[in-house]
Amino acid sequence: MTAVRRWISIICLSLTATALAAQTTTPKQPASTTSTTTTTSTRATEPVTAETDADVANPRALKLTLDESLRTSMQRNLDVGINRYNYVMGGESLRSQYGLYDWFADGTFQQNRQKNATVSTFQANESRTATMNLGIGQNLPAGGNYFLGVNNSRFTTSGGGTTVSPAYNPSLAFQATQPLLRNFGLDVTRRGITIARNTLGIDQELFRQGLMDTTVSVEQAYLDLVYARRNVEVVKESLFLARDQSRITQIRIDVGASAPLDILQPRVQIATEEENLILAVAAVRNAEDRLRALMNLDPADWDRPIIPTDPVNYTPVNIDTNAAVVTALNTRPELRQAALTTATRDITYTYARNQRLPQLDFNMNYRAVGLAGRTAVFDPLTGLPTGTFTSTGYGTALQQVFSTDFPTWTFGFTLGVPVTNIGARAEAKRAQLDLDQSRLTQEQLRQNIAVQVRGAVRDVDTAAKSIAATRA
Repeated sequence: MTAVRRWISIICLSLTATALAAQTTTPKQPASTTSTTTTTSTRATEPVTAETDADVANPRALKLTLDESLRTSMQRNLDVGINRYNYVMGGESLRSQYGLYDWFADGTFQQNRQKNATVSTFQANESRTATMNLGIGQNLPAGGNYFLGVNNSRFTTSGGGTTVSPAYNPSLAFQATQPLLRNFGLDVTRRGITIARNTLGIDQELFRQGLMDTTVSVEQAYLDLVYARRNVEVVKESLFLARDQSRITQIRIDVGASAPLDILQPRVQIATEEENLILAVAAVRNAEDRLRALMNLDPADWDRPIIPTDPVNYTPVNIDTNAAVVTALNTRPELRQAALTTATRDITYTYARNQRLPQLDFNMNYRAVGLAGRTAVFDPLTGLPTGTFTSTGYGTALQQVFSTDFPTWTFGFTLGVPVTNIGARAEAKRAQLDLDQSRLTQEQLRQNIAVQVRGAVRDVDTAAKSIAATRA
């Protein structure tokens, strides 16, 4: 037993001596490194700085509220400007369609002289004609058209038994055509105007939707910038804590309270936070660029840092899901666009059905003429010229025209019946299917909007509960 106890005592003393030697032995390091480590370990951790810290004190910094950002974007945003041009061009397209009812005036001014080689005394050997014709026409709302013209001619003829020379031959002409089956009706005639008006309404809703999208984008970019700047402060604090933890760990190692390998974890954390700080500063610059682009700032202002001045706080809200759905269905631009598209398809279908009908047109022509000039006097007994003349002026001929002394009129109907009419019937069927499809698309859009609104309300409620849970 005595020998056993002696061996146990020797082993215990050996282990104790080894442990004491390990605690008192210091690893050999260069003198400069030991001095630097000791100085660093005893000094307090310095505050962390970032590139964005100087933005607030920058005299060229652009300090903006959310309202100022929105106002600038509405005035200068490129997408808004492009959509505004589309809307204005849609208005001009509608205006151009009213050219259907423009008056169209025409005129003919002509001077003619002709010499003939005659083979008979009854042929005129020379004639001169001066013509001045004026007319005006217009399309009618029900699909017809009319033309009113005044023709004026002055003839001078030599030989050929001419009795009136020079002669004035004015006339008044009126022509009208009115479809009674195909192409008849206000809706058919105004089809282009109605479609252009619907297109203008769609452009207006697209412009309104563009304003809404730009508003959302600007507000999101502003909030992203606020978050990015706050995130820089959070990362700076994390980096400070990582460096401070590294300092404390180094002190513990220096006094022997921690193993040398314990410094690795704080150094890894410092490297990670330094990388996060670089990314956070870059996120601030990216958020500023997005906001600058939305506001379309001048190139000279792109190097100015942007400082958001509006506070961002959370305010609980209560949303009535049913009321929100009703509001969306009444105000969403997409639904208005779909309704106008359906209305356009309906007009196209109405026109296609009309084109299946036979052609039946009412035609009317009226003409009143007059004649005056230098007229030869004939002997009533012999029928030969007496060599004397009587003259009447241009006013006499006009009086004959408006007194309808020599009227001519014609009216009738023109009928055309397609035998098979395959093309028109197929187009009418296609237009009907297109209209039915548009109505289903409109209903599907209403359903999708209701689902989107319900989901958005649910997301807001979920986010509110998450915020309340984190604050508890």
